[in-house]
Order: sequence, then structure tokens, then C-alpha cells
Amino acid sequence: MYKKLLTACAVSAALFNLQVVAAPAAPSIDWTPQDYSFVEVKLDGSGSYKDLVKAKEQVDISIKWNSWSGTGGDAYKVYFDDLLVEEGTLTAGTKAGVINFPYSKSGRHTLTIELCEGTVCAKSAGKPIVIADTDGAHLAPLNMNIDPNNKQYPKQVNTVVGAYFVEWGIYGRNFDVSQIPVDNLTHLLYGFIPMCGPNESLKEVENGNSWRALQTACGGSADYEVVIHDPWAAVQKALPGIDSKDPIRGTYAQLMALKQRNPDLKILPSVGGWTLSDPFYGFTEKANRDTFVASMKKFLQTWKFYDGVDIDWEFPGGDGASSNLGDPIKDGPAYLALMQELRTMLDELEAQTGRTYELTSAIGSGYDKIEDVDYAAASQYMDYIFAMTYDFFGGWNNVTGHQTGLNCGSHLSVGECDGTGVDDDGKPRKGPAYTLTNAVNLLLAQGVAAKQIVVGAAMYGRGWEGVYPANATDMDNPMTAPGNGKLKGSTSEGVWEPGIMDYKGIAKNMIGSAGTGVNGFEVGYDEVAQAAYVWNRTSGKLLTYDNPRSVIAKGQYVRANELGGLFAWEIDADNGDILNAMHEGLAGSTGPINNKPVITLGTNFSVDAGAVIDISATATDADSTDVLTYSWTLDARLSATGIDTANVQITAGNITQTTDYVIKVNVSDGKDTVSKSAILKVVAPTTGNTAPIVAPINDVIVEENKQINVAVSATDEQNDVLTYTWNVPAGLVLSGSGESVTLTANEVAADTDYSLSVDVFDGLETSSQSFTVTVTNKDSGGNTTWDVNKTYNTGDTVIFNDVTYKAKWWTKGNSPDLGGPWEEVVPDDGQVRAWRSDLVYNTGDKVSHGASQYQAGWWTKNEEPGTAAVWSKL
Repeated sequence: MYKKLLTACAVSAALFNLQVVAAPAAPSIDWTPQDYSFVEVKLDGSGSYKDLVKAKEQVDISIKWNSWSGTGGDAYKVYFDDLLVEEGTLTAGTKAGVINFPYSKSGRHTLTIELCEGTVCAKSAGKPIVIADTDGAHLAPLNMNIDPNNKQYPKQVNTVVGAYFVEWGIYGRNFDVSQIPVDNLTHLLYGFIPMCGPNESLKEVENGNSWRALQTACGGSADYEVVIHDPWAAVQKALPGIDSKDPIRGTYAQLMALKQRNPDLKILPSVGGWTLSDPFYGFTEKANRDTFVASMKKFLQTWKFYDGVDIDWEFPGGDGASSNLGDPIKDGPAYLALMQELRTMLDELEAQTGRTYELTSAIGSGYDKIEDVDYAAASQYMDYIFAMTYDFFGGWNNVTGHQTGLNCGSHLSVGECDGTGVDDDGKPRKGPAYTLTNAVNLLLAQGVAAKQIVVGAAMYGRGWEGVYPANATDMDNPMTAPGNGKLKGSTSEGVWEPGIMDYKGIAKNMIGSAGTGVNGFEVGYDEVAQAAYVWNRTSGKLLTYDNPRSVIAKGQYVRANELGGLFAWEIDADNGDILNAMHEGLAGSTGPINNKPVITLGTNFSVDAGAVIDISATATDADSTDVLTYSWTLDARLSATGIDTANVQITAGNITQTTDYVIKVNVSDGKDTVSKSAILKVVAPTTGNTAPIVAPINDVIVEENKQINVAVSATDEQNDVLTYTWNVPAGLVLSGSGESVTLTANEVAADTDYSLSVDVFDGLETSSQSFTVTVTNKDSGGNTTWDVNKTYNTGDTVIFNDVTYKAKWWTKGNSPDLGGPWEEVVPDDGQVRAWRSDLVYNTGDKVSHGASQYQAGWWTKNEEPGTAAVWSKL
């Protein structure tokens, strides 16, 4: 009996102890999605950048739970993928609640919580939790959809292989980040990041829609702060590789995932671009730069996948999208200060984050662009200078040429190439031709380190209509014939705007799989320029572009001159051919390039008639083992000694009228010969008389069968009576005489240029001026898009008989050429045209009238320059 009682007591005690240490029931996590983000985006919202995007330094985790069926607990623990991230105590027996705690790391995890009673805990089922941040740590590596034509190459060592990706590429071209052949890139430049403020140049894009979108994005932002131009594309639209429920979407989310796949890739936000550069001109004021730099710092802190800043100011000094902006004196120092201030800001970020940030800049490659900035001084703050060695020629005028040539075209003279001598109008040339090599030489001459210079390849072509053999001086070289407007085509062919065509469209529709040309096009290559073109002699279509051969030549040039690398505009236009060629050229597998001599020679010399002058030239050659030889080419009326040396001694003849002679030095390294020319002025003995001074005459445009007045202004120091002789070719009819005449244009089959001149004689000496009259074809039945039955609203544009008009207000059925609701749109090509009484001019518009140029001070119509106060003489 005692034994049974003892056993019963033991069982009772064991049951009591079991009840004390029993585990609580497993908690359940509320159904609410556990999605958080350090950058909150209103995915379905609209409005300004600051309305749509909110950044914060930490997220506040909130987990609602319950355990109604259990005994409750006195503590909890929170795990992300079995890693304890938070724990705390509860009132004994707690069966439900909300766990709140801050968190500062991004990621995608399985969330579980444990409910504990003493040392015994029960764990919940797992639930996904997303803590998004713009470093992309919450994302899986992006799955790629690359054109298989892109080959695989070893990583380039200490070399840039870059390309632009544009925000709008996801629309018409249907090209998103997953299609970028990123394994073959070291740098990806995102175009473009805009600044708020003055952006008048943007109004010409998409009938002003792009400008209006930016005004919306800039709501609540100060001038010179940066924003996202198209939030739908950048952070809202669902795109491949990103969960449609993620808190950040768009191309930015794809770029974050791309960084997870390619962590060494440098992604740089490119600020500015052609139509978004207007605000840069305000950077001559430090306060504006300070606003921008502070905004840029916040932008990089918000969008952490970016690796620095790329500045695309087009262009310091002027000649950008707006002809009214630019100061050659002030812009250069402002650019230098901007680079210094950005570098300081990036250094601060590096200290805070432990990351490395790059500072780069895309720059214009013409001599007139480079001379306005001390790039050697600026480069001390920069990692790379992206020299835009493309867009050298294009349909903005009818002058044909290689738009992205390594060297000067074979049709250019030595003087045209190196910028010496005089042009066709007899005026001294101001600088060398636009080429890659000339651009690099100018930067090196400034003192920029070769390793900082990255040169550009074009993944597109530029072209013209109306380039016919009959108009060429060399019928087998289309670059010796003029164009007659921008290349036309459809988007299906790769023409997204007149005059420009994607490389993959050229390859398909003009080159063909055999590489010899299709659809009437012949494939050409300029061996001197290292530049490609396609030409249809019958249709007159000409397109200049980069092909694999020309890009390989660029890559070899980069290696031979130890430059920083290659980049391209823009990646969505390539089928893989151009990016492949960038790697193959940089691999240097086709042998070394001979470096031609570089000549230094003054441009102008002067000597009295009968006297002797010594002229010296110097030349250098990057190939140190080359032996250089010299020879001089002189006018037969000059005598000289030492013509086969670097120093020539010239004896001027006895002349009665001051004369300019072209002298040329030729330097050979045994493989190539280069030349440079100069002007030698032989001054005749004074007779007491000086020739008349004749002011330049502006080129003019006149419609066929219409008249135009042309005047010349001349002065004479001796106040001699002046006589005027006008030299007018067939096709124009001269009326009147003296300093002002009337020209009547005959009919033409197409727009035609005529060269005219006027001789001004003072009884002893003659001075001349030349100018061009362009007679435009205005045949009825020209290109017309206007529809008599269609309604047009303010700002809509149409073409009527080859003339573009813009609606001033609502209209239907009103013929554009009759005025009223329509006004003619003067092409924004930088050309100063003759004043017309029927056109409206706005502030800053320039015209020619008589022998002078004028600029409008405010809105005006039918107020004659030279008489009305609205016009200021330039």
C-alpha cells in the first residue's frame, strides 16, 4: 500500500512539473505584407519628384502577431533567416501584440518570431520580409536577355569600356536594362538627370511635352536641384527581372539588380545633355553651384547604386542647344570650380560610406569647345574625360563629312585639317578640323593625362538627302558633294529623328548580311579618315557612321597612345557589332599604329618687298625612333634657300601691291607625310593710298521668283570716290548699282547656293567681299502634313509645302501659308537669316538686314531692324 501511494505522488509531481515548463503555442504573424523601403516611392502616384520619392535613414519594422490557442509568453525573439535581429520581454501570459523596432540594413529574408515562456520557446511559420534599399541588397542578380551577337571578352585591365543607356529607351525601342551586354562594360552612363530651373531648350522636344514633364517633376524643388525626369520609367513601371510588387521598380530597380550581378560595374548618372544643359550656364554664380552640389549629394545618398557623377554640359562657352547662352570668359572658370566642388563633395561621401565615387565629364571635341576650358586644371579633380568624338558633321547643315572620323577625311586639304591657311572665303581658319586625333592632341597639349582621356564611338549614323554624284567634285567621293536636308526614314528602319539612324538599322537596311550593301546602297570606307559610310547614288541618301573596322582603329589608337579607353552613345542602337569591335580594337591584335609627326608653325608672317625672312618649323613624333625629314612648298614668285631643312630663308620679290602667299612645310617620318601651311604677307612699298575697307556681307536666303535687297558697306581712309562692281552668276538677276542692289531669283529645281562678290575700287586699289545667296525651291505640292479636316491646338506643328508652321490657337481649315492662327517656324539651326516683315521674332532672335546683323530685345513683328528700337545692332 505504501509503495502504491509513493508511486502516485511521484506521478502527480511529474505532471505538475510538466505543466510549469510547457512550451507556449507557436505564434502566428499577421497576414499584412512585410514590405519596407529606405526610399518610399508612390508607385501609382503622379506629381513632383519630392512628392513621389521620400528617403529615410532607417525603417521601422512593425510585426503584428497572436497566439490565442496557447498559454501566452513572457518574451519574444525576431529572426531574419535564423539570424536574431530583435528580442524583448512581455507581460507574463501575453498572447498577442505588435513588435516594433528600427532597422538599418536592406535585404530580402524569411521572417520568423519566437514566443517564449521562460527558456522554452515556440517559433512561428516563416513569412517573407522585404527591406528595400537602393543599393539593391534586397534583389536577386538581374536575369539578362542579351542579343546573342554580343561576344564574350576578357575584362579590360585599367581601361574604360563604357556606354550610355537612356531613360526613354524603354518606350519606342523597347530596350530595358536586362538587354544591356553588361559583361562587356566597365561603365554605364545613365542619360539624363535634369536640373530644375531655366530649361528653355527643352521646349523644342516632343512639342513641349518633355519640358512640361520636367516642370511637374520640379514642383517643390529649387532651381539647380536635380530630379528624376520620368518617374514612371525610372522607379514606377514594372520591368523584367523585378517583382511587380516590389516597393521600387522601373529602370532604377533593374540597375540595382544589375549591380548585384556585376558589382564592379560603375554606374554614373549623367547630368545635362544637349537639351538639358541650359541651367549649367547659371554656374558662373557660386550660389547656384552650391545648390546643385548639395542636391547631387542628396541624390547619391538616396540612389545608392550610383557610383559618382558624370557632367554633360553642352557646352561651356556656348554653341549648345540655345544660341543665346554661353560666356567664353566666365564658363571655363565655372566648370573648373564645379569639378573642384563636386570632388570635395564626393570625398565627403567616400569618408561616410567607405565607397569609391568617380567624377567624369562628357565634353565637346571641337577646338572651339576645348579652348574654352582649362581641362588640365579640371582633370586633377576628375577620373575621366569622355571626349564626344562624334557628331562632327550632320544634317543640321548641308556640309557633308565624316561624323566620327579618327582622322581628317581624304577630301580635306592639309590646311583644312590642321586649321592653317585661309578658308574658301579667304578668311584665316580658326582651328583644326573636327576629328578624334585632333581632339586628343588638343587635350594632351593642354596637359591632360592620356590615361584620363576616353574617346567616343558612335552606335548610330548621321545622314543627308540629295547627295548626288553630279554635284560632287569627285564623283566617287560623296563627301565632296553637298546634302539637301536631313536623312529621312521610319522608326522601323531605325530613324527615330530626321538625320539620325541606329547602327542596327544601318546594318539591316543598308549594309546587309554580306557587308557589301543592300537596297541600292554601297558600303564605303575612307582609308585616311578611318571612317565608314553608306551611299545610294540614285536616291542621294548618304549616311556616315562607325563600323567595326573604324571602331577597331579607334581601339588601336587608344592603346598606341595609352589613353583611358572607349565609350559609346548609345547602347540600345547597337546589335553587338560596335561593342564587340571596341574590345577587339583595345585588344590590339592587328598590329601597331604609326604615329604621324606633329608640326608647329606660325600661321602668319610678314616681310617687306625685296627683303629676306627666316621661317622655322618644328616637328615631334611619338615614335621616338622615327627620323624626320623636311621640305617646303612655296609660290614660284618666291625664292628660297634651305627648302629641305626645318629652317627656310625666303627672299620676297619687288611688288607694287601687297600680296599674301601660302607657304607649306611637309614633314615625313618615312611612313607618313604631314603638312602645315602659313600665310606670308609681302608688303608693297607705300604709295600713300590704302585700299578700301569692305565690311563682310551676310549670306542671304530668297525664295525662287522673289527679290531681296543686298547692301555693302565700305570706307576709304583717303575719302576717295568709290565705285562698286557686283559679280552675279546666272540664276540671279541684278537690278540697280552702287552700294545697294536688288537681286531677283530665277526658278530652281532644288535649293541652290550661288556665290557672289562685290569689288570696291578707289581709283587705285580694289577690295572685295564674297557672300552666298541661297535660292529655295518653293514649288507647289511640296511636302505637306497639314490636313484641312483636322483640328489643331495651340503649339501643334504641321508642314505645308515644305515649310513648318505652328498653331497659335485652335484652328481648323485655315491654310497655314495665309497666316492668321498659324506662324512659320524658323529652323533652330544657328543660322542667321534675313529679316522678314511677316515673321514674329522673340527675345534674343537674330536676323540680318542690309549689311548688318541685329538681335531682338523683345517680341516684335513688322518692325524694321535699323529703325525700330526693338532691334540692337550686333
